[in-house]
Amino acid sequence: MKNLFTKTLLSSALLVATGAANAAAFQLAEISTSGLGRAYAGEAAIADNAGVVATNPALMSLFKRPEISLGAIYVDPNIDIYGTTLYGTGLDTNADAKNIAKSAAVPNIYFVAPLNDKFAVGGGLNVNYGLATEYDDNYSAGFIAGKTDLTALNFNLSGSYKILDNLAFGLGFNAVYADATVERRLGVASAGVYAATARQYAAAGNAVGAQAALTAARNAAANPSTATLRKIEGDKWGFGWNAGLMWQITERSRFGLAYHAKVDIDFDGDYSDAGAAIGTYSQGNQPGSLTLPLPAYWEFSGFHQVTDKFAFHYSWKYTEWSKFKELRAVGSSGKELFQKTEKYRDSSRLAIGATYHATDALTVRAGIAYDETAANEHHSISIPDTNRVWYSLGATYRFTPDLSVDVGFAHLRGSNNSFKEELITSAGKVVTDVKVKATANLYGLNLNYRF
Repeated sequence: MKNLFTKTLLSSALLVATGAANAAAFQLAEISTSGLGRAYAGEAAIADNAGVVATNPALMSLFKRPEISLGAIYVDPNIDIYGTTLYGTGLDTNADAKNIAKSAAVPNIYFVAPLNDKFAVGGGLNVNYGLATEYDDNYSAGFIAGKTDLTALNFNLSGSYKILDNLAFGLGFNAVYADATVERRLGVASAGVYAATARQYAAAGNAVGAQAALTAARNAAANPSTATLRKIEGDKWGFGWNAGLMWQITERSRFGLAYHAKVDIDFDGDYSDAGAAIGTYSQGNQPGSLTLPLPAYWEFSGFHQVTDKFAFHYSWKYTEWSKFKELRAVGSSGKELFQKTEKYRDSSRLAIGATYHATDALTVRAGIAYDETAANEHHSISIPDTNRVWYSLGATYRFTPDLSVDVGFAHLRGSNNSFKEELITSAGKVVTDVKVKATANLYGLNLNYRF
């Protein structure tokens, strides 16, 4: 039975399933409220507040005075799972689960300080990967879908230099702090799989094997479905960089190009394994480690002020998910704790939006975006990633020329997705047949002050 739990252990360790309602896989797009209101269309080319630090540091060259922006976006996802776990004749169980993704606030704070006509510096804090899923403790397929919680805080320090009057370059350093907990519970798999194994051995005339499997089934059945089967938790720092260009074509039009390099989190955590308590293969309790790659991405944006009041803008974001091949954890003993093939594909996000300056005090904006899933051949109940469409509205109100507030709202609708997740056991395949439905509402609020 080694394959059953070493392959299902933390089936998507350190990952989150909110991708189905936010951005591809476990990447978050929620970096600012003004961006939220336009579906993040034009982010690498628009410089309406200090949030430029999170996307394209070259835009800091457009600021004439120091500025700070702080706030948060509240993410309220609704992800439902409809499924059946198939163990064999008479052993099928319901694997439905409602609202598996938790609501959470995603904070941000940024500042920009021009030093002279050529140089500017800035920094900030945002969450670029994260949020979580959590299935009920007694979920029938708890052995592949329990609690998965990751927060990745990105600390950024950047600088920009104006090469020409209409051309600027920016460079930033990123320090990412990741904190994660992944937990799997027994569910109903163990007893069912062992019972199927016993029948398989009995049919083959292996009385000893059949008796051993029946004993294991009784041991498993004696433990509640809520019993913790596997758990790993810990935290780690990772480091990376980002760069950007800004080209001001005319006074009313500009392009922006930004690149964010991959950040590898060499995660060390405490691994606990309760398999021995229920008669299954166990690695015991020991330190465990894995590398979690946060992929590189490019973003190209355009901004065009058509009239004094109206502007339109657009973005293409390309994330290099194809370099995310697998998740593999190794224990202090040197043995593999688990391996899970991911084989993601590169994904694109396309967005278009518009901004309208209604009055000197009020600016309104709207946007729509199509966000492509990174999952290809290997879907997971722990990462029910789907294609999704954003519908966004937002506004900025200026109390004074220096003090303003941004508000934003976005409704995200994921496409329905169906897939099968298979586990290889000594009794054959254990298949969980899944359908995913996902939507989310996002609410943002930021305050901006110019010194």
